[in-house]
Formats: sequence, structure tokens, C-alpha cells
Amino acid sequence: MPSTSDSTLAPLARGFTLVELMVTVAVVGILATVAVPSMVGFVNTSRLAGASEELTASLQLAKSEAVRRNRTVTVCGGQNGSDDCTGGTSWSQVIVRHDEGGAGDPAVIRRFEFPGGVDVQSSVDEIAFRPSGTVGGQQTLTACMPTTNPALNARVVTLMVGGGVATAKQNGGGAC
Repeated sequence: MPSTSDSTLAPLARGFTLVELMVTVAVVGILATVAVPSMVGFVNTSRLAGASEELTASLQLAKSEAVRRNRTVTVCGGQNGSDDCTGGTSWSQVIVRHDEGGAGDPAVIRRFEFPGGVDVQSSVDEIAFRPSGTVGGQQTLTACMPTTNPALNARVVTLMVGGGVATAKQNGGGAC
């Protein structure tokens, strides 16, 4: 009878069973079902926060530049890729600019394009900061996304007459 040693035996098959793989796939599927809506809401909230923060920063920059330059500095909306103001109350980007000594060709200080899916509406087509840092009247800018996730799908940026800025979340009911 031939003797067998441990070194000549075939190695045992190692790996996962079909049941183990199916349980793992089921657990991953359940976690994904729970996590994806939360992630979409998080991304939308981040886009809205970024747009409202950019509006606030642009307004504060325009105010400080008006005081620093002792000239009128304007904030207006435009279409993506252009340094020209569109003259409308629906903005796809915000432009901060000033007129260099009345030359008629305004110099752009800052231009920012809003992220996709964010609509920005303004109560006026242009906001002009006087050299004192004030504006002619209270203005409202609203950044929103047409979605119900998150429920507070709008950010209202209010510019006071003295140049102060306040931001508030608002429930738009899924519409802009």
C-alpha cells in the first residue's frame, strides 16, 4: 500500500459560497437604497449653499470695492461664458464690475457661473453700490433648485439699503 503524505494531497478549494455572495449583495443593495436619496439631498443642499454663499460674497465684494475705489460698482446677472450683463432678472452667473473713469466699458472684477440645476432670480436686473457702500433700496436674490430633496430648496439672499446681507432658507415646494 503506497503511503500518502500531506504534500501530495490536492489543496482544498477555498472561497465564498453562493449563499454568502447572495447575502453580501443583498446587504449592499439595502444600504444603497437607503444611502442614495440622502446623498442626492446632500449634493443639492451643497449646490444651493454654494450659490447663496457666492451671491453673498459677490455683494460684499462689490460694496467694499465701491468704497475702496470711490466709484459705483454694479452686480448683475449674465449668461454663462460672457462678461456682459443680460439686463434680466434670471441669472446663470453673477458679474461684479465697475466703470473705469466713465470710459463706458466696464471692467469685470469677478464673474462666477452657478452650478448646474441652480436657478437664480433677482428682484432687479442690476444692483449698483454707491461709493458710500449703500444701495438705492432693499433687493432680493433667490437661488433655488426645482426639487423636493431637500425640502428647503431655496436660499433667499436679502441686500439691505446699508449694504448688509442676510440669507434665509425657504421651502419652495419643489418649484422655483
